[in-house]
Amino acid sequence: MCLITEYYSRGDLRKVIKELQQFQPEYRINIVWEISAQIILALNFMHSKGVLHRNIKPENIFIMKDGSVRLGDFSLTKDILEMDEPTTIEAQIYKAPEVQKDNEMDFGSDLYAIGVIVFEMLTGKNPFAAKSESEIIKRIENGQSGTLPDLVPSELKELIKSLMNIV
Repeated sequence: MCLITEYYSRGDLRKVIKELQQFQPEYRINIVWEISAQIILALNFMHSKGVLHRNIKPENIFIMKDGSVRLGDFSLTKDILEMDEPTTIEAQIYKAPEVQKDNEMDFGSDLYAIGVIVFEMLTGKNPFAAKSESEIIKRIENGQSGTLPDLVPSELKELIKSLMNIV
Protein backbone atom coordinates (compact mmCIF):
# COMPACT_ATOMS: atom_id res chain seq x y z
CA MET A 1 0.00 0.00 0.00
CA CYS A 2 1.22 3.49 -0.82
CA LEU A 3 -0.13 6.46 1.11
CA ILE A 4 0.41 10.00 -0.15
CA THR A 5 -0.18 12.86 2.26
CA GLU A 6 0.26 16.60 2.37
CA TYR A 7 3.65 18.06 3.24
CA TYR A 8 3.61 19.39 6.80
CA SER A 9 6.16 22.17 6.39
CA ARG A 10 6.15 23.29 10.02
CA GLY A 11 6.43 19.75 11.33
CA ASP A 12 4.52 18.22 14.18
CA LEU A 13 3.15 19.92 17.27
CA ARG A 14 6.04 18.65 19.42
CA LYS A 15 8.37 20.87 17.38
CA VAL A 16 5.96 23.80 17.64
CA ILE A 17 5.67 23.35 21.43
CA LYS A 18 9.44 23.79 21.71
CA GLU A 19 9.34 26.87 19.46
CA LEU A 20 6.43 28.40 21.42
CA GLN A 21 8.52 28.63 24.58
CA GLN A 22 10.70 31.28 22.90
CA PHE A 23 7.77 33.67 22.41
CA GLN A 24 6.40 36.27 24.80
CA PRO A 25 3.54 34.82 26.88
CA GLU A 26 0.83 36.99 25.29
CA TYR A 27 1.81 35.91 21.78
CA ARG A 28 2.14 32.26 22.87
CA ILE A 29 -1.37 32.35 24.38
CA ASN A 30 -2.84 33.61 21.08
CA ILE A 31 -1.16 30.79 19.16
CA VAL A 32 -2.33 28.23 21.73
CA TRP A 33 -5.93 29.43 21.36
CA GLU A 34 -5.73 29.13 17.56
CA ILE A 35 -4.16 25.67 17.51
CA SER A 36 -6.45 24.39 20.28
CA ALA A 37 -9.57 25.58 18.48
CA GLN A 38 -8.53 23.83 15.27
CA ILE A 39 -7.75 20.56 17.05
CA ILE A 40 -11.06 20.63 18.91
CA LEU A 41 -13.00 21.37 15.70
CA ALA A 42 -11.26 18.47 13.94
CA LEU A 43 -12.06 16.12 16.82
CA ASN A 44 -15.64 17.37 16.96
CA PHE A 45 -16.04 16.48 13.28
CA MET A 46 -14.48 13.04 13.78
CA HIS A 47 -16.60 12.33 16.83
CA SER A 48 -19.77 13.43 15.00
CA LYS A 49 -18.97 10.68 12.48
CA GLY A 50 -18.40 8.12 15.23
CA VAL A 51 -14.62 8.08 14.80
CA LEU A 52 -12.36 7.85 17.84
CA HIS A 53 -8.71 8.78 17.27
CA ARG A 54 -7.27 6.87 20.29
CA ASN A 55 -3.72 8.19 19.90
CA ILE A 56 -3.79 11.97 20.26
CA LYS A 57 -0.34 13.33 21.10
CA PRO A 58 1.81 16.19 19.77
CA GLU A 59 3.65 13.89 17.38
CA ASN A 60 0.33 13.08 15.65
CA ILE A 61 -0.75 16.69 15.14
CA PHE A 62 0.80 18.44 12.15
CA ILE A 63 1.10 22.13 11.36
CA MET A 64 0.89 23.42 7.80
CA LYS A 65 2.78 26.42 6.40
CA ASP A 66 -0.34 28.60 6.77
CA GLY A 67 -0.72 27.58 10.43
CA SER A 68 -3.62 25.21 9.85
CA VAL A 69 -3.67 21.96 11.80
CA ARG A 70 -3.99 18.35 10.60
CA LEU A 71 -4.53 15.25 12.70
CA GLY A 72 -2.53 12.22 11.67
CA ASP A 73 -1.73 8.63 12.60
CA PHE A 74 -5.09 6.96 12.41
CA SER A 75 -3.41 3.56 12.70
CA LEU A 76 -4.15 2.69 9.09
CA THR A 77 -1.83 -0.30 9.12
CA LYS A 78 -3.70 -2.22 11.81
CA ASP A 79 -7.33 -2.80 12.72
CA ILE A 80 -8.10 -0.43 15.57
CA LEU A 81 -9.58 -3.28 17.63
CA GLU A 82 -6.34 -5.22 17.35
CA MET A 83 -4.06 -2.33 18.28
CA ASP A 84 -1.56 -2.90 21.02
CA GLU A 85 -2.02 -0.24 23.64
CA PRO A 86 0.89 2.18 24.02
CA THR A 87 3.17 1.27 26.88
CA THR A 88 5.81 3.98 26.90
CA ILE A 89 5.49 6.67 29.53
CA GLU A 90 5.33 9.25 26.74
CA ALA A 91 2.18 7.57 25.43
CA GLN A 92 0.73 7.09 28.94
CA ILE A 93 0.81 10.84 29.63
CA TYR A 94 -1.97 11.41 27.07
CA LYS A 95 -4.23 8.62 28.34
CA ALA A 96 -7.08 9.63 30.65
CA PRO A 97 -7.02 8.23 34.22
CA GLU A 98 -9.94 5.89 33.51
CA VAL A 99 -8.04 4.52 30.50
CA GLN A 100 -4.98 3.97 32.71
CA LYS A 101 -7.14 1.79 34.97
CA ASP A 102 -9.41 -0.19 32.64
CA ASN A 103 -8.17 0.62 29.13
CA GLU A 104 -11.69 1.62 27.99
CA MET A 105 -11.47 4.50 25.54
CA ASP A 106 -14.26 6.84 24.47
CA PHE A 107 -14.61 10.32 22.98
CA GLY A 108 -13.66 11.81 26.35
CA SER A 109 -10.30 10.04 26.08
CA ASP A 110 -9.45 12.06 22.97
CA LEU A 111 -10.55 15.29 24.67
CA TYR A 112 -8.47 14.51 27.76
CA ALA A 113 -5.37 14.20 25.56
CA ILE A 114 -6.11 17.63 24.07
CA GLY A 115 -6.21 19.10 27.59
CA VAL A 116 -2.76 17.67 28.29
CA ILE A 117 -1.47 19.06 25.00
CA VAL A 118 -2.88 22.56 25.62
CA PHE A 119 -1.14 22.55 29.02
CA GLU A 120 2.11 21.55 27.30
CA MET A 121 1.77 24.27 24.67
CA LEU A 122 1.46 26.88 27.42
CA THR A 123 4.24 25.65 29.69
CA GLY A 124 6.56 23.50 27.58
CA LYS A 125 6.10 20.70 30.15
CA ASN A 126 3.63 17.90 30.65
CA PRO A 127 1.19 18.55 33.50
CA PHE A 128 2.23 15.42 35.41
CA ALA A 129 5.98 15.99 35.57
CA ALA A 130 7.60 13.83 38.24
CA LYS A 131 10.92 12.12 38.90
CA SER A 132 9.82 8.57 38.11
CA GLU A 133 7.45 6.75 35.78
CA SER A 134 5.45 5.35 38.71
CA GLU A 135 5.05 8.86 40.16
CA ILE A 136 3.83 10.17 36.81
CA ILE A 137 1.21 7.40 36.51
CA LYS A 138 0.11 8.00 40.12
CA ARG A 139 -0.29 11.73 39.42
CA ILE A 140 -2.33 10.97 36.28
CA GLU A 141 -4.60 8.52 38.11
CA ASN A 142 -5.14 11.01 40.96
CA GLY A 143 -5.65 14.00 38.64
CA GLN A 144 -2.70 15.84 40.18
CA SER A 145 -1.70 18.13 37.35
CA GLY A 146 0.79 20.95 37.62
CA THR A 147 -0.26 24.56 37.89
CA LEU A 148 -0.47 27.03 35.05
CA PRO A 149 1.21 30.44 35.21
CA ASP A 150 -0.96 33.28 36.53
CA LEU A 151 -0.81 35.09 33.18
CA VAL A 152 -2.81 32.32 31.48
CA PRO A 153 -6.36 33.67 31.00
CA SER A 154 -9.02 32.08 33.20
CA GLU A 155 -10.95 30.98 30.09
CA LEU A 156 -7.98 28.95 28.89
CA LYS A 157 -7.51 27.45 32.35
CA GLU A 158 -11.19 26.48 32.35
CA LEU A 159 -10.85 24.90 28.91
CA ILE A 160 -8.00 22.71 30.14
CA LYS A 161 -9.92 21.79 33.30
CA SER A 162 -12.99 20.84 31.31
CA LEU A 163 -11.01 18.81 28.76
CA MET A 164 -9.17 16.96 31.50
CA ASN A 165 -12.24 16.75 33.79
CA ILE A 166 -10.32 18.34 36.65
CA VAL A 167 -12.55 19.53 39.47
